Amino acid sequence: MAPAKTTSIVIETREDTFSEGTDYMAAKRTYRVGVIGAGSIAQECHFPGYKKHGKANLVAFADPAVARHGEIQDQFGNLNAYDDFRDMLDQENLDVVSVCTPNKFHAENVIGALEAGCHVLCEKPIATTLKEADQMIATAKRKRKKLMIGFTHRLFRGPQRCKQLLKEKAIGKPFMIRIRFAHGGPYPGWAKNCWFYNKELSAGGALLDMGIHAIDLALWLFGPMVSVSGHAATLIKKIEVDDNAVLIVEFKNGALGYIEVGWTSKPGFGGLEIYGTEGSLICDYERGLQQFGGEASAGKDGVSKHTTLEKNPAAGGWEIEIDHWMDVVAGKERLTMSGRAGRDALEVALAVYKSSESGRRVTLG
Repeated sequence: MAPAKTTSIVIETREDTFSEGTDYMAAKRTYRVGVIGAGSIAQECHFPGYKKHGKANLVAFADPAVARHGEIQDQFGNLNAYDDFRDMLDQENLDVVSVCTPNKFHAENVIGALEAGCHVLCEKPIATTLKEADQMIATAKRKRKKLMIGFTHRLFRGPQRCKQLLKEKAIGKPFMIRIRFAHGGPYPGWAKNCWFYNKELSAGGALLDMGIHAIDLALWLFGPMVSVSGHAATLIKKIEVDDNAVLIVEFKNGALGYIEVGWTSKPGFGGLEIYGTEGSLICDYERGLQQFGGEASAGKDGVSKHTTLEKNPAAGGWEIEIDHWMDVVAGKERLTMSGRAGRDALEVALAVYKSSESGRRVTLG
């Protein structure tokens, strides 16, 4: 379909191996950018991020909701609008593409953009099946293009500082991690429609939405997992996907982890806790990142001391995601939120659904 006519209306350093290809056009003055999917995440993060970036020339977007096209053009400029992403890829000669569609379409959109010669930033989760994820990773490698997954919690100041402190062994040997991400749910008030609650489109609920971030953080901070047990349930909302989930994970290094996620939460703790042999890190996204020392005791002789390391641990994220991504494209930053990282997190999430159905612990490959 022809484009719609309009009037002008702190980065982490994980030692990952990059296998999705090298950008031999890193010296380009600007990159032609397109966005597939024009919903909330595109409007809050991707469109404004590209618009303000000096080397990104945002030229087009594709979304089947034609009624939304004018709204996007009013807000973000005279962009070429398509109702089919294939037409955009055929006609726009793009260098970079963001995929911001419902989970079901990630694989099709990403593979199409990679085949068209684009570097691709895909919203999480990478896909809905491991087979799809493998196809996406293989295509990126074959086309020698970069595929990054939008694990924005890695770009928050708090988790970034925790990563560095673990590297410095600031709390001794870490043996336990706890992560809790929960809020009232994505719709209404966030998502433009209720696709998050449609199992065919989403393939899962809070676990694939909030949980995939928590799983990725745990993998990033503590390394590979070897087993997981969990329960995903629909406790409050009248929807066909899970609105709450709890996970217990075992890491290859022997550490343990607990993850809780939900779409039904009132205000409460959100963030992560890391416990080591010489101290602990409490990263409360609302109250700050604190490092604790001293001695815990079952009696009355416990001694605790703490230092505030970061007053705003949730700063960063979407605000810097596109800047980081464009630096990855240009070769200024290493690709760590890779397709492989996306697959690793998806593998754990799918294992939790299996565990929830069977009532048994699942060993991870």
